[in-house]
Order: sequence, then C-alpha cells, then structure tokens
Amino acid sequence: MSAAMDGGTAEVQPESTDGFDAIDRVEQDWRRERPDIDVSPMGIVSRIWRIGRHLEQHRKSQLLAFGSDRGTIDVLGMLRRSGPPYRRSAGELTRSSLITSGGVSQRLDKLEKAGFVTRHVDVNDRRRVDVELTPVGVELVDGLLSGLMDRDAQVLAQGLTPAEQRRLRALLRKLLLSLEPHDSEG
Repeated sequence: MSAAMDGGTAEVQPESTDGFDAIDRVEQDWRRERPDIDVSPMGIVSRIWRIGRHLEQHRKSQLLAFGSDRGTIDVLGMLRRSGPPYRRSAGELTRSSLITSGGVSQRLDKLEKAGFVTRHVDVNDRRRVDVELTPVGVELVDGLLSGLMDRDAQVLAQGLTPAEQRRLRALLRKLLLSLEPHDSEG
C-alpha cells in the first residue's frame, strides 16, 4: 500500500534490529518527497542490485587471484556440470549462456589456446562443433569451484543464518522463475 493510500508518509522501519541501511534512507527521502508513490519495491530491487554488485566484486577478485575470469568459469562450469565426457555442442553452450554465439566463439578460442578445452567437428554434420573439457580444464574448474564456494559461504554466513539462507534461496528462486520461466539450464 502506498503512503498516499494509507493516509500519510509512514516512517521506514527496518524489519530487524540491525538498523537502517542506505536504501532505507533513500526510501525515506522518496516517501517524504513523493508520498503519492509506493517506493517499497525499491527496498527489494535496489538491495538485490547492490548485493549483486558486492558479490560480483568479490567473485571478480577471487577469480583474478586464480588467474581466471567469469567468462572462463562460465564455459568451463557448463562443461564440467554436464558430466563425463564433459562435452557439449557450441550451440548448447551459446543457448545456456547470456552471450552471443560470437562471444562464446571468442571464449572458446581463448580456452582452447590455454589447453582447457578441445573442439571437435561432427563428422555427420559439419555445422555442429562439440567442445570438450580437457583434464587440465577439469582440474582448473574443480579448484575454482571449491575456492569460490568456500568464499561465498563465508560471505553469506556474515549476514544470514543457515535457515535464513534456505528461505532466501527459496524466495529468490521464486522471483527468478517469474522472470525466467522457461530457463531450464540455470
């Protein structure tokens, strides 16, 4: 319900005793300046956006420490998750990622030169190219995954209990499914 609908400019009250954050202050300012607009969605969307930025910065610095980047781990991770022989078509990789086929091709060139993947042209359909993770690629992605998950767990534990993390996962899944209802690849 908007402040105008509920009869005034309600004060922003955080749901926990942890105090106000920067978004609470922004919401409070907008409620004062535009009491006719319900700015409560800002409390969710802006927090998700800001948390995403923080998590992206953490992930980027950790990947750089491993001499890697997000593009590398995305492609290697898709291949590793596929199970032995860790092989998928370039088309599948493109459909599973949020980048163009040209972007996937550039990543594959880089990964092939580094010895992390090999490409194989289908003898029955020369338009199909399969990409396979090499043993060195498996070793890299396994090491990266372990380190990334340890760090992510530490970051989450700083602010949320295990029960809160489970609830947040469920709520975020519900929201993401409403935005990406046909995504089965994850």
